[in-house]
Amino acid sequence: MKGFEIRQAYLEFFRKKDHTIKSSVSLVPEDVTVLFTIAGMVPFKPFFLGQISPLPFTRAASSQRCLRTNDIENVGKTARHHTFFEMLGNFSFGDYFKQEAIVWAWEFLTSVVKLPAERLYASIYLDDEEAFNIWNKEIGLPEERIIKLGEDSNFWTMGETGPCGPCSEILIDQGPGIGCLKENCAPGCDCDRFLELWNLVFTQFDRDEKKTLHPLPKKNIDTGMGLERLAAVLQGKHSNFESDLLFPIIEAISEISGIPYMNNNPLTPFIKGEKETKNIPLRIIADHLRAITFLIFDNVLPSNENRGYVLRSLIRRAIRQGRQLNLQGTFLSQVVPAVIKTTGIQEVLPYADHIASIVKQEEEKFVATLGRGLNILEGLIEEYKGRDENVICGKDLFKLYDTYGFPIMLAEEIIKEAGLGVDTQGFDKEMSIQRKKAREAGLGLEEKGIPAGFIIERETQFVGYFSSFSSFSSSTEARILDIIRDEKVVEQAEEGEDVQIIIDITPFYAESGGQSGDKGMLVGTNGEAEVLDTQRSVLGKTIVHQARIKEGVLKKGDEVKTQLNTLHRLSIARNHTATHLLQAALQQVLGRHVKQAGSFVHSDYLRFDFSHPSPLTEKECQSIEELINSKIRENLLVETFETELSKAEEMGAMALFGEKYGQVVRVVKISDYSLELCGGTHASSTGEIGLFKIKTEMGIASGVRRIEALSGQGAYMYVCRQQSINLELSQLLKAQLDEIVPRVERLIKSNKEQEKEIARLNSELIRNKIDKLIGAADEVGKIRVVTSVLDGIEAGLLRETADLLMDKLNSGVIILSSVIDGKVFWVVKVSQDLTDWLHAGRLIKQIAAITGGSGGGKADIAQAGGTKPEMIEEAMNEGKKLLAVSF
Repeated sequence: MKGFEIRQAYLEFFRKKDHTIKSSVSLVPEDVTVLFTIAGMVPFKPFFLGQISPLPFTRAASSQRCLRTNDIENVGKTARHHTFFEMLGNFSFGDYFKQEAIVWAWEFLTSVVKLPAERLYASIYLDDEEAFNIWNKEIGLPEERIIKLGEDSNFWTMGETGPCGPCSEILIDQGPGIGCLKENCAPGCDCDRFLELWNLVFTQFDRDEKKTLHPLPKKNIDTGMGLERLAAVLQGKHSNFESDLLFPIIEAISEISGIPYMNNNPLTPFIKGEKETKNIPLRIIADHLRAITFLIFDNVLPSNENRGYVLRSLIRRAIRQGRQLNLQGTFLSQVVPAVIKTTGIQEVLPYADHIASIVKQEEEKFVATLGRGLNILEGLIEEYKGRDENVICGKDLFKLYDTYGFPIMLAEEIIKEAGLGVDTQGFDKEMSIQRKKAREAGLGLEEKGIPAGFIIERETQFVGYFSSFSSFSSSTEARILDIIRDEKVVEQAEEGEDVQIIIDITPFYAESGGQSGDKGMLVGTNGEAEVLDTQRSVLGKTIVHQARIKEGVLKKGDEVKTQLNTLHRLSIARNHTATHLLQAALQQVLGRHVKQAGSFVHSDYLRFDFSHPSPLTEKECQSIEELINSKIRENLLVETFETELSKAEEMGAMALFGEKYGQVVRVVKISDYSLELCGGTHASSTGEIGLFKIKTEMGIASGVRRIEALSGQGAYMYVCRQQSINLELSQLLKAQLDEIVPRVERLIKSNKEQEKEIARLNSELIRNKIDKLIGAADEVGKIRVVTSVLDGIEAGLLRETADLLMDKLNSGVIILSSVIDGKVFWVVKVSQDLTDWLHAGRLIKQIAAITGGSGGGKADIAQAGGTKPEMIEEAMNEGKKLLAVSF
């Protein structure tokens, strides 16, 4: 059976056992306690912990994409280690238990995929007599093929305390020629002969702090079986890498590199020697490319933080393995289509070009620095091999990471291969220092929100959705539940005080989902407050009105009338609906790979971040604008409705990546053009937007672009301002509007020609001064030194002058300076015969520092800048003093 057929057969088998079949979730989990989805049970963790009530289903099955890097050093070197893999799993949440789990597992393996029963074994927890009896009496497995093992291998725990239980593993005997080849090899041996296929976890206890086990009122089942491992067994392969889920990727890499993969002899897990050294890189690249492909599909982009750093490290690790195969250029991106085709997962196909583009960009970046980084690392390794200590210090490693972007994970691997250790604590210390400096420099972002601890959570009733602009009502009767001032609940607030006010019912939309909060007034009998912003509490249940008392007094328990700032709310609604049109237009113009990476909707503007590998062209921006404005002119109906999450997904509604949704969701539908999950406020038809205009388009991260745009009155005023600027330019240039661009182009061309002529004349003047400057050279010690300030000479000509002077001087040092618009430029040149004693780069740093600047360069030539022209003479004299000391 092929891999995709096994996946289908498994899910269909459990569908017939009344299981709800769940699609694979993202590799980026909702569970914040893990960086990646590491097992099939991760999406169901809230089910197991009783955090969902009532349960939408009690039986589930899935084929979940997973990613782990804890055993990355073993990937490619064994038959079964991977970073990316698919886990087949079936789950019961207080429904069936051991009997069904074991019987169904046996049925699937022996009757559906038809593994020989005589080669199957089962391991159980040594005290689990219930499982033993099911295997022995129900299944008929002989006692000698039921292995009792201890807590380390056959008892699952979530932690020191909490849910736990025994587990049972199903193993297959691959034959005496596989694994350690020892005569006493038996289940429990760490070799590959008795290969674990399926782990059945029986969560039946709650362990307390005294280690006492208490039976759970509802017992759960959590099973997991590696798709790649099962595919290899069914296809008669002794390595997962030779199954149809991985081998076509290896073949694609082999074709590009020209290095064939040497298939293993069925009697040995891996061939040895020089041939195997080529197989290992092929396997590592194939594995990593699967992880890379699906991380990017799940909207992870290369970066130096968190998941993006793992992705970047995987790409760079694969590139290094490519060097073992003499692959020098960009090659990973060429294999992406083979990866997608091999997995058989259709939903990834539309994103193939996007994924390949991101990979290629990252390859190009790293290839440019890989050589330098490797050279420096190899130099460090040689340096430390000559020392008594055999651990490379963290400071040196951090410099490699910080300056050259060399992944610490890759550096550690290379260092360990060289037989040296790594000072990880020192590296972490340097990283902490850098982060502290960034925070002190104001580079960190403070999360906007309401401080926890002083708000009593209350369910605020939100009544701010309206079916149309015409039915819009800004007024609601409400009662003040709490007033908070300086993080303390108070009974009243007086004029001029800034407070947070909580009311029982409100039309004010609290900032969420990228939409800014509402503004307005709260008006009572004895006072009124201006609502400056609306936020949600930490738990999200309470809507908090950030307010300032404008007059009188407001007290806890007062009845107030809410008055929304109507213009502010409607402007936000227009911009929010325009944002939905923008996302749909981006996918239509650029491709389906476009995914939302963030957004912010304000009354004055909208901002939308999205995945795309390159800057948008002027034509693309124009097409997007035209498409959106055409949909505005069509005056499409904007509908909102609530439905179950599963039904919304079936309808094709787009969801915000990483956002948590309940079982019931709100859907915003714009005719047949856009369908998104959204809790925000919107126009009732696209015609109410009026006009859409892109203001800026820029890159904010690798593979992430940002559009800032305007709609409605804001867009109209922006166009008016642009028209006003054009008219002013027309008057200044004495040209018609359609002649402005040609006129400016001619002026630019003329200006460049004049600059070129000025540079030529300056060069000629300098050449005429060469002999005079040489004649004025000073004798410093045993060398001749030319120093001069040549004002108005730009950096390039200054360097040319230094070259001309050295041609005449032959041996000596030249120090030149120039000032243009208050900026100082320095050039230092040292003749080749003196570079053993004098370094131009180090000399210029000391000189430039006196003029408030910095710079550097090679031993024979260096450049620098500065900001203090008045200090040039002092800097020149200091340079001569330094030379006098050197010689």
